[in-house]
Order: sequence, then C-alpha cells, then structure tokens
Amino acid sequence: MTTLLVIFIIAMFLAERYYLRHGLQHIYYDTEVSQSLLEPNEKFVIRSTVENHKALFVPYVSMTETLPLGIQIPGEQENVSDDAPSNVYIANVTPYSEQTTGSHLRSSFYLMPYQKFSREVTAFLPNRGRFLLRGCSMSGGDLLGLADSFQQFPLTKEIVVMPNRLDCPALDTLLGDFLGDISVNRFIFEDPMLTIGFSEYSGREPQRDISWNQSARMGRMMVKNYDHTVDTSLSILLNVQSVANHYEDEAAIETCISMTRSICETLEEKRIKYGFYTNAVLAGSLSSSFSSIEQGLGSRHFYSVMEALGRAAPIGSAGFDRTLLRACRTSEQGRYHIIITPEIHSAWEEPLHLLQKLSTGHVILLTPSSVKNNQPQDSAKEDEIA
Repeated sequence: MTTLLVIFIIAMFLAERYYLRHGLQHIYYDTEVSQSLLEPNEKFVIRSTVENHKALFVPYVSMTETLPLGIQIPGEQENVSDDAPSNVYIANVTPYSEQTTGSHLRSSFYLMPYQKFSREVTAFLPNRGRFLLRGCSMSGGDLLGLADSFQQFPLTKEIVVMPNRLDCPALDTLLGDFLGDISVNRFIFEDPMLTIGFSEYSGREPQRDISWNQSARMGRMMVKNYDHTVDTSLSILLNVQSVANHYEDEAAIETCISMTRSICETLEEKRIKYGFYTNAVLAGSLSSSFSSIEQGLGSRHFYSVMEALGRAAPIGSAGFDRTLLRACRTSEQGRYHIIITPEIHSAWEEPLHLLQKLSTGHVILLTPSSVKNNQPQDSAKEDEIA
C-alpha cells in the first residue's frame, strides 16, 4: 500500500511539473467580428475561438480578451472592466493618441483533448472612430490548482464606426438651395432615350418616368433612371485643421464630419456623383487612398467615404490650403464644390478664390456656425473670410 501511495505521489508530482511548464502549449486563439464597418450603436458579433491541439486535458483556463475602450456588451457587464492596455482611437473621447486603457472581457472554461471552444457575444460601439481588438492573455490551471501558467495571444482586428448623420433642417435648406441649379441642369440635359436602370418610386419623380412593365414585375412602383448627355460633377472637401499652432475644436470637427455624412446621403438620394477630399489624419490607413476618393455613386462609393470619415482624426495631415490646391488640379468648368470646415481663415483666401475661378463660382462654404445661422459663407466675398 505504501509503495502504491509513493508511486501515486511521484506520478502526480511529474504531472504537476509538466502542466506548469506545458499546460498552455499547443493552445491556439483567434477572434473575428461579424462586420468591420458599423453604424454607431449597431450591434455586431464577436466570435472567439480557443483550440486545444494536444491529447491532454486542460482542467482550467482563464481568458482575458482586450477589447476597444467604450464597448458595450449587454449581459456581460460583470465580466467587463476598463483596466486593460489597448491602443485605440475613439472620437469624442480623447485626443488622437495611443490610449493607455481598454476593456477586458473575462471568461473561464476547461478544454478536453483536441477540443475547440467557441463563444459569441453581441456588442455595440456608441462613438465614431477606429477600434482595435488586441487578442487575449490566458492562464491555465494545473492539476492541483496550486499555480497557473500564463501565455499571451496578441493579434489585431479592426473595427471602423461611421459618424452619425447631422439632423439639421438648416443644412437641408442650404443644400436644397445650392443643389437646385444642379437639378435644373440635369433636367435640361436629360436624354429620355437612354435608360440605365430603375429605382423605386419616391413620389418626387414625374409620373412620365414610371415604368409600368417594371412595376408589374417587381410588385411596386418603379421609375426609370436616365443617362445624361452632360454629367454634373461635384467634390466634397472636408477640413479638420484650423490654423497653425491653434487649438483644434473637436466638437466643431465632429459636427463637420457628421455634416459630411448628411451631404453624402443627400447626393446619393439625388443621384449626383461626387468625389471626396480631406486633410484629416486617417487612423490605421497605410496609404492616402481614403484622403482622396474619386467621383462615384452607389453603396460601395458611399461606404468608402463613410469609412474615411470613421477613420478621420481631429488632426490635419497637411494645411487646408494644400487640400484646396489638390481640388484645383482636378477642377473643371461646371464642377461644383462643397467645402466643410470648422472655420475659415485668410491664409486660405488665395486657393479658395482660385478654386472658385476654375469652377465658375460653383463653391459653397459650410461651417457649424453658418449652418446654425442658416447662412452659408460666400467664398467670393473677401470681407467674409476671417
């Protein structure tokens, strides 16, 4: 009996030493999200997977995942804390810099030999910005519960949250006045012989455009979309920088970004093609592809601009005068320009007037204060440039 007891103790001692050294060996972790581009407060799913690739049982695993700061996970409030290191940017929360805190999601389980453990949680992010999932740290219990082995599983998964729409009747009024000329020009040059597609009848289209055959086929009222012999072009210029060595007003910048989204949605509704320029630093973008988006229309084009707006930080990568000059290089007679900026300054006077000259006056300046007062700035008037 004593011999069996000694053998048992030695076996437990050797097993304990092995678990302390190799308990989390051949354990693999991964995570993914159901969507990488989201609306604010839009729910998405985080799927976490842990795989045991060895023939040994792991009696206890404690996993702590590093998630974006400010994330909301209904039903998991007791398991979430905000003391984990994480490098994220969140608009409206901190300046554009690497944050020192994130959120921890803790969970515990065991793993059978060659078992795959999966877990899904539903979450949402209330603020615009670029967010990162930073992997997890994991501790594995030994057979006797006396000590834990520790291992980190670093990775980077990205989520971009788009800005909210700015619900402002004054902005709608200003846009309606400015875009009225575009609608008139399109009506004049419209060629009713070239039908390029169909869309659902909204009540604003003339009844002569209703396609009765297509309406009968789809079961709802459909109207024809016509091609145009003269294609109207428009560019949106978003500025996030005031002047050199000047404190940036993040609230005004957020208003400008939300204003840009509203304008893009209006242009999509009116089926007016548009391009996009910005001097904002775009978080996580390895190239300048988002800072200048070619003219286009449709959901793919719209969400490309929305991703750029979601990544936009309240820091300019260059002076706004350079952004205006970029627009001048691609400008042409008849092109319209919508300039959105927290404020205007005399340093931009020369490129502004050059842009107006190249586009024959089709330029509108929108600032948060001008929208509030329902009075756009006129780029043609030097005395209105601060």
